[in-house]
Amino acid sequence: MVPIPKPTSSTLLEIQAALEAGHDDWESVGVPAGDIGLECDRQIWLSFRRASPGERIDWQKRRIFERGNIEEERLIDLLRLVGCEVWGQQDRVRAAGGHLRGKIDGRALGIVEAPKTEHIVECKSAKQEVFRVVKNKGVKAGKPDHYATFQFYMFGLGVDRVYYMMSNKNDEDLHLERVEYDAAFAIRAVARIERIINMPEPPVRLCKKRDDFRGRFCRQAAVCWGEQMPRAHCRTCIHSTPLMTGNAAWDCARWHQPLSLDDQAAGCPAHLFIPTTLAGLEMINADEASETITYRLPNGELWVDGAATDNTPAADQAA
Repeated sequence: MVPIPKPTSSTLLEIQAALEAGHDDWESVGVPAGDIGLECDRQIWLSFRRASPGERIDWQKRRIFERGNIEEERLIDLLRLVGCEVWGQQDRVRAAGGHLRGKIDGRALGIVEAPKTEHIVECKSAKQEVFRVVKNKGVKAGKPDHYATFQFYMFGLGVDRVYYMMSNKNDEDLHLERVEYDAAFAIRAVARIERIINMPEPPVRLCKKRDDFRGRFCRQAAVCWGEQMPRAHCRTCIHSTPLMTGNAAWDCARWHQPLSLDDQAAGCPAHLFIPTTLAGLEMINADEASETITYRLPNGELWVDGAATDNTPAADQAA
């Protein structure tokens, strides 16, 4: 006999609903600083173009984020405990026309090893297996994505030292590390993101096979491999272009006008998918006069994308 599942507490259900109420799925305005260290250019591009649905922030993820904020404050308080001056929490850092963006955890003076040197403070917490690697190897080798992120912060703010603080979630052990600015590394990292942002089509796929372990947890995988249609909005449209004017701006060549965030999300009837985002579909014809592009679907049928067509059936047909 199948056991009767234990009922969920009504109070817990109310708490879960309250935590999720009034919150939309999360999407960054541009490329978040935390993505600088991602290995796959295509993943960054598809995320920047918002090809896949936004990340669903359920009640558990919301609590995880809250825990991270709490731990950040605890680590900052440890610096104040030993007499450091800390300010600038959540100061913004921007590059690549404003499309590359992040916020620092703080700035500090009075770090014991170099009390007169200003440091950017980077606070993290990790499970024991990750913490041990960072403690043994240092952040550059042990957590290269963190290293890439704060190198960008130093690049953007003109500060040449970071004080990296990581706490162990299992036993409250601490790893504290001063890291120098690596100008060559930071410039290359920012130039790479700027190159990806300016690419009109998605870069080549890093993973050669669908079951490659490097893409196992990639949120862009379904769109990347053609298992799911990209979302139809301005960022996936052939007419839109990100501008490098400094304010994360976008422009529409079809209507000759700038695109606000609301405009980008709404799209318009003249939407045309960037052809190479439609993995698995073969482009047959492009008619400039009628503003349509014809594709052959995997089942051999033809589908016409364009101003006079509805994009919705394409997702069903491609699936």
